Amino acid sequence: MFTASAMDQVSFDFLRSLNPPFIKLGSGDSNNIPLIRHAASTMIPLIISTGMLPDISHIDRIYATVSQFHSNFALLHCVSAYPTPYNEVNLRVIATLRHRYPDIPIGYSGHENGVEVCIGAVAMGAQIIEKHFTLNKSLKGNDHSSSLTPSELQALVNGIRIIETSRGSPTKRRQPSETPCYLKLGKTIVTARQIKKGAVIEESDLGVKVAEPRGICGSQVESLVGRRSKRNLEPDESIREGYLEDE
Repeated sequence: MFTASAMDQVSFDFLRSLNPPFIKLGSGDSNNIPLIRHAASTMIPLIISTGMLPDISHIDRIYATVSQFHSNFALLHCVSAYPTPYNEVNLRVIATLRHRYPDIPIGYSGHENGVEVCIGAVAMGAQIIEKHFTLNKSLKGNDHSSSLTPSELQALVNGIRIIETSRGSPTKRRQPSETPCYLKLGKTIVTARQIKKGAVIEESDLGVKVAEPRGICGSQVESLVGRRSKRNLEPDESIREGYLEDE
């Protein structure tokens, strides 16, 4: 797949004639509304970086300009410094952009050293990652030193794939891999002392321990208080469903 960044209308039109899947507009043109408007009017998909902009109102302007024509574009959070100091990366801007423009992809264009920040950007919801590539970090140019070598690029891709898998579901539930640990360490409600049939359960009658057979989950202690025992219970006996009268 081939594409490139357009720096002006002439280069944009030339790139468009090559029929790329999308065209990039770099941070240097993030305030070039005439170019952004022209690019959007062609209906080709766009990826637009947002480095050097002083505040989010300028990104609003980009979004509004392109949206007049189509919604097939993405915005990249970017800090245009080579290398970008870690304390100026501000990955939390990604969440701001995702919330503000929920109908388009949000990504990250990274110029900091290493791969860790870009991997973190994916963990924070970035859907596109741009990182410069070099065969020699000592080559002339302001971005080679913070660009990735082939082995670093492979490490970045591997790390992103791990994060993509690890993001998983927003729903909290016990995972299948936790079953052995749960069976070994998961605690259940037991009697703290002998309890006679018909006795009203008080919280001091109960304890929470690892016990067999497994009884009612330890988090349910308060729901048992005030109920009557339907049977005699010995100390440290697991309290199971059916041992107590219904509330």
